[in-house]
Amino acid sequence: MPPLTTFNLEHYAANSRHYFEQLVDADGLPYFDVFWTTPPEAAHDWPDFSDVMSRQWQGAVFMRRMTGQTAATEQVWARKTLEMLNPADGQFHRPATAFCTATIEDACLPLYALATAALDNGDPAFKHAAARMTEGYLRRLVEEHLPDSMFGGFGIKSFMVTARLLGSEPALDVARRLVDRSFRHSPNFPPGNDFGPRVSMHGNLRTLLGTADFALATGDPELYSRVEAFYRFVKTTGTRFGWLPEAVNYRTDPLVGCETCALMDFAGLGVTLANHGHPEYWGDMERLARNHYVESQITDVAWLGAPDNNRADTDRFTWRDVGRRIVGAWAGWSSPNHILAYHETLNFHWADEELRDKVRVLQNCCGGSGVHGLFTLWKNAARFEAGTLSVHMHLDKLLPQAEIRCEQPYRGRLRISLKTDAAVRVRIPEFTRAAELRVTVNDQAVTPALSGIYLELGPRRAGDQIVLNYPLPVTTEDIAVGNPGYRQWPYRITWKGDTVLRVEALDTETTHAYSEFDGAERRVYYGPDGPGPLYQREHYFADTAPADAPLHLDDGALDLWKITR
Repeated sequence: MPPLTTFNLEHYAANSRHYFEQLVDADGLPYFDVFWTTPPEAAHDWPDFSDVMSRQWQGAVFMRRMTGQTAATEQVWARKTLEMLNPADGQFHRPATAFCTATIEDACLPLYALATAALDNGDPAFKHAAARMTEGYLRRLVEEHLPDSMFGGFGIKSFMVTARLLGSEPALDVARRLVDRSFRHSPNFPPGNDFGPRVSMHGNLRTLLGTADFALATGDPELYSRVEAFYRFVKTTGTRFGWLPEAVNYRTDPLVGCETCALMDFAGLGVTLANHGHPEYWGDMERLARNHYVESQITDVAWLGAPDNNRADTDRFTWRDVGRRIVGAWAGWSSPNHILAYHETLNFHWADEELRDKVRVLQNCCGGSGVHGLFTLWKNAARFEAGTLSVHMHLDKLLPQAEIRCEQPYRGRLRISLKTDAAVRVRIPEFTRAAELRVTVNDQAVTPALSGIYLELGPRRAGDQIVLNYPLPVTTEDIAVGNPGYRQWPYRITWKGDTVLRVEALDTETTHAYSEFDGAERRVYYGPDGPGPLYQREHYFADTAPADAPLHLDDGALDLWKITR
């Protein structure tokens, strides 16, 4: 049984350090693909340069801010990114290799990494590179009439961070143009405020996240309201514990999986809305954090098979300790109860001859994204602003002004140790009522005021010890996931408060289903058997006091989801 400690997001971020450092080649370039072959293998692919490396670099920065630990590859990825920027146009130029052609990559991901690094340490080289990339992209957008990618307004958030926090006027111009064509006039976002045909959940959520940022920064309440309506639609496609389908109105088969990249953007959009007028969405974010987000991290790799450590790496492939090297990575296609939802190849999408007919296990765009989303949730769990401490999520958090500890899912208890004088407000968990909470300050019972979904504890003094006790009901619900019009996969969910303790598959017989992409029956994992079982949480039934887990101080840096005009 794992040690009984308080739930904290720093633990999961630190787990990714190993993966960041290990699943790279001798030059530090990450691998996009991991295949369930015999032996298992990782392979380079065209996203490795701009897409995967940018996400991993940004994820490593966020990991360091969350944990105080530095991945050895962080500076490698920073150097390689700068080296691939063309001084003539400021753009990221992907080199030609045996597995990809040379091209000018889209700016959205390297720009976000550059802007994050510039805000992290103030290095003028990163700020200058972000400015040059923005100026060059604006020129291409106007002069070359760049087409929309399948991800639509994927870069809006990147350009808004560059505009707001690095002071780039060209970035705001780019964002305005992308919002106009990729949101206002895109078939992905029809007037009914649901999604259009053949949509990537990751792409649409990133577009919505950026559009929300733009609407708040420019003062457009109508646009912001429409983004919020799409968020409500997104919630109808998934589960209360954070599992979301990656492909929407896309597949004509029963196969459905959840991509960590989409969960990252769901977290970004959810906290942005909750920070700006919609506090009712903090409950969504806490359930996401406690459940399918952290469950999407790779921990069990025994199912993958033995490595071939006698086989030398090639320019493209590695077979050495692949299972061990992916510990700390993040799922690309999880089912509600397994780390992989189905056997499927890359043949339909882009697989070249060396990759054909191999069952994909991971797509490592999700690696950096996994830590990115953890940082988003951690950063916004609690805030100290204008003399007030607001506890939005009942999660462990260390701020300069307070240490916050939550004993869920073992016991319904929140402890706040104040380090400065402050007014204190705490969100009431959705599974309980204000009348059921018992509050003490320095062991003396107090009766807080009620303000919407928050308890207002009033002004308190440095050194005060605040404790909230509340019941943790154990409940069950039956759900189903699947593509509309096709087989649905049923489950029974056991909750304890906001935490899922069990996900029980109710279809115990179906082992295969038709894959539109592969044009054949494929093994599926929506039943009790499959790789990497999730929600192995029987120990959470214990009613006991957990030990306090180690925390890392949030010093306020990289606050990218609170927007002021």
